[in-house]
This record gives sequence, structure tokens and C-alpha cells, in this order.
Amino acid sequence: MNLFDFFNFFSHAHSEIAENGADKVLSSEEENPSVQKAYVNFPTSRKSALDVPLYAISSGRSMVEMLGVLAIIGVLSVGAIAGYSKAMMKYKLNKQTEQLSTLINAVIRYQSDLRVTVSETSHGVEPIISYLRKLNEIPVEMLYPPNDRKYDKYIKDALNNDINIFHHNTNYIGLGISLQDNNISKETCKNVYLLAKNFSGDLGFVETTLESEGSTQYSGHVYGDRFCTGNRLCFKNLKVTDIDDLCSACTGDAKNCSLLFVWYDQ
Repeated sequence: MNLFDFFNFFSHAHSEIAENGADKVLSSEEENPSVQKAYVNFPTSRKSALDVPLYAISSGRSMVEMLGVLAIIGVLSVGAIAGYSKAMMKYKLNKQTEQLSTLINAVIRYQSDLRVTVSETSHGVEPIISYLRKLNEIPVEMLYPPNDRKYDKYIKDALNNDINIFHHNTNYIGLGISLQDNNISKETCKNVYLLAKNFSGDLGFVETTLESEGSTQYSGHVYGDRFCTGNRLCFKNLKVTDIDDLCSACTGDAKNCSLLFVWYDQ
């Protein structure tokens, strides 16, 4: 019996033989000529197996095969999770860029009014964030819940960083970003500096600070176009390696790493 006949027999006849038995099926020669022919050619030593139901002779999966399948699924799952995490991080960084761009544009647009009418140090005058919120200049998703005591003073970006906008002694307006997640602080810092380059014509400077044990360390200042003099590091000639150096303080072990945007009085 050749291989073709073997598979032909199993594909056309096994189910019927398993259900009714070989003797009954083979007795109806006119109705089952293909079964009759295949059965005659089937090895005698194996004909008795045809009377056994298919489920009884089917082989299952071994433990080794199952472990192999589970290992493959595990590897694919790890890869998928890593890819998802990377995609989510990229999405949040892009969202942060969008949110900060909205805030910076609002500060630039209203800075004259903010200096005159708004100050966080003056009693009876509302904070800048509250003022901008009433003008619908702050994305809704950045606001704290209304019952939070920080509602009018702080907002949050897509990476859960606290953001404050303030007026300092009528000398400048500042936008401070306090980085919350130490594991991604450096990447967040780099993202903010890349964003700041787009506003270099209006900025006074941006600095990175690291507060530790009551002291404040400055990683450096990057100056806007109007204040780019002497040997100052400026946005117009800022390199990727410079940004990496400025944000090196905001590593996984860093605490209270912050960035400060400053707009001087005109």
C-alpha cells in the first residue's frame, strides 16, 4: 500500500469505520468501494486498529511541546509589552510637548497683562494659572481636580510633572516644571529642551536645577536669542550633546530635578 492510498483511506473511510465497525462497513461493498479497496490493501497487522474510535488512537501533545509553546508565547509577550511601553512613552512625550507649547504660547501672548495684573506674592491677586484657566488657555486634562487645594497653583503635564507659572518681583515670569518620575526624568528633561529651542526668540533662559538636602545645584543655563552674548550657551548653537550634559543631573537616582523657563521684562 503506497502513501497516497494510506492517506486516501484515512480521509474518506476512517470516520465511518470508527463509527460503525469494519465488518459492517466492508459488508456493503457496492456502497463503499473505496473503503473496500483501501481496507484490502491495508496491512493485516493493523486492520484491528480501524475498529478503534479516532479519539482513542489520536496522540496528544507532550509536556516538552507544551513547554516550548509556552516559552514562545512568553518571548512574544515580553516583546509586545516592551514595544507597547516604548510607544506609550513616545506618545506621552509628544503630548507633553503639545501641552507645554500651549502654555508657553499663552505666557508669551499675555505676558504684559500677567506682569501688571497677576502676582502670586500679592494678596488679593489671583495666581497666573487661575488667570489663564479663566481665559481657557490651559488644556483641561492638565488641571487638578477642582477640590484639590493646588488647583489654582499647579497643573500637571502628560507625564504627571507639576507645573507652576509665577511672577517674580516684577522682574520676570517663570514657568517651572518639577519632574516627578526619576526613572524617566532625563528623557523628559531632554524633551523639554528640544521644545524650548522653538521659543528661543522670546525666552530669557532655561535652567536645570537639582535640589538636595536643602541646597540647589544648577546644571547650567541656556539663553534665548536676545540674551545670547559672550560665551553663553545659547539655543541658537545648542547641540544634542549639550542637552545631554544639561540633563545628566536628572538621572534615575536624582531627586527634585526641575526646569525653569524665564521671560525677562521687556
